[in-house]
Amino acid sequence: MQKDRGADDPGSCSTGACVPSFLPILVACFVVAGCTTQPGYMTPDFRTPSTWSTSSVPASSPPAEIGDAWWKALADPAIDAMVPSALADSPTLAQAVAHMDEARAVVGASAAQRLPALGLTAAAGRGRSLESGPDGGTSTGSTASAGLTLSWELDLFGRVRETVTTARERLAARTADARGVRLALAAEVADGVLALRGCAHSLQVQTADIASRARTLAMTRDRLAAGFVAAVDEARAASGLANARTELALRQARCERQVHALVALTGLQGADVRERVLGAPGAAAVSFMPEPPLLTLAEPAAVLAAHPKVMAADREAAAAWADIGVARAARLPRIDLGALLTGNWMRAAGSTLHATTWSFAANLAAPLFDGGAGAAGVDAAEARYRASAALLVQAVRHAAQEIEVALTDAASAARRMDTTREAVAAARTTLSATEARWLAGATSLFELEDARRQFAGAEDSAIAARRDRAQAWVALIRASGNSAEPASFNLVSQPDVLHANALPSNPQ
Repeated sequence: MQKDRGADDPGSCSTGACVPSFLPILVACFVVAGCTTQPGYMTPDFRTPSTWSTSSVPASSPPAEIGDAWWKALADPAIDAMVPSALADSPTLAQAVAHMDEARAVVGASAAQRLPALGLTAAAGRGRSLESGPDGGTSTGSTASAGLTLSWELDLFGRVRETVTTARERLAARTADARGVRLALAAEVADGVLALRGCAHSLQVQTADIASRARTLAMTRDRLAAGFVAAVDEARAASGLANARTELALRQARCERQVHALVALTGLQGADVRERVLGAPGAAAVSFMPEPPLLTLAEPAAVLAAHPKVMAADREAAAAWADIGVARAARLPRIDLGALLTGNWMRAAGSTLHATTWSFAANLAAPLFDGGAGAAGVDAAEARYRASAALLVQAVRHAAQEIEVALTDAASAARRMDTTREAVAAARTTLSATEARWLAGATSLFELEDARRQFAGAEDSAIAARRDRAQAWVALIRASGNSAEPASFNLVSQPDVLHANALPSNPQ
């Protein structure tokens, strides 16, 4: 005998009274969802310099007042005008920003997995059917339905959470990359302006030397016609003039290449680049080289921790660490909740029927045998993390090396400033005295040519020293990452061996 199922029967779902019976299941699921497959990421420990080797030279991390627009501290109108043009029209920077935007979108898509997915379904139809029986005949009917669907994965072992963490860390890495690209682009423009201006001043020195050599050749020919010198002196003067003109052509080509490089960096026309850097024809002379301000040197650990390349490598390592959790969670059971609410409408043979149905289900899926694919996925994720951690160590060492090289160059340029000025003064005096003696017939043309070469070389060295001092300042800004902010993670003095996080054992 069949028993009637009433409202008190716990198996009855004829009304909404049975919905609360699922609450204990949901509570249990949320409790279980607190499980995790591995600890949080910690930056590996490795050794950094305790001090910079060239500590007597002020450089590295600029004071806070310099800020992101650090090039304005040089007070060079050409650099101030051209850097913003490069930042606004750089394909390289636009690509870095696009990668950052893509990473931000991935964060949004990953975070959406934490929330239930709600969908809408609808259907409508009309059909004709043949009726059975002695009378036969046909009937036409219409059907329609509409409903809502809900699906939600319970993040039992942190798969979704670690996926979101991975996306966020990669967004942080792409942000650091974009910051580094911006810094490098501004430094390249400033360095190019300084190089072009130095090249132009070297051309002026070379042009003056050629004019002097041409006058010497003319006087030598007059003396040869008068019989005071031998023909070899004319040949020597003509050879020196030809060599100087050859060198001038080579320097002009180098200057043009520098103009083309600035055109590619800034998107400006070549004429605009020349006018901004060298000044318009007939206008007031442009300042030769800016005077770079002094920079304070921060502790190596703080400078390296805030360096864009190091920050990007550290965030990539953090993302790789989170990927291990994703791979581990993929081997564990997964519960998906699903719900459906549907309204059905049907009209046939002059009558209309309405029905509302709903369902709620929890689906459990767990791998039993995958041939080792899951374990291989975990191994691959762990290997990628070790590779990322090694790249982090490499990034720290390369950044430290770049800073040390920049410090050495800055120290060298500072020392050469005084010595080259002394050399120019001495070479100028020697050339004037030798030229006077040559005019008086007391010395040979060979000695005059040698004195002229020494003076031209001294002037070139002085120009290079002033250019190198300004370029070394730019190089120090770039090498240090233009950052004096507090360290975002600890870099402590340890042996140069990476101590990777202890990888957690596979959960049972």
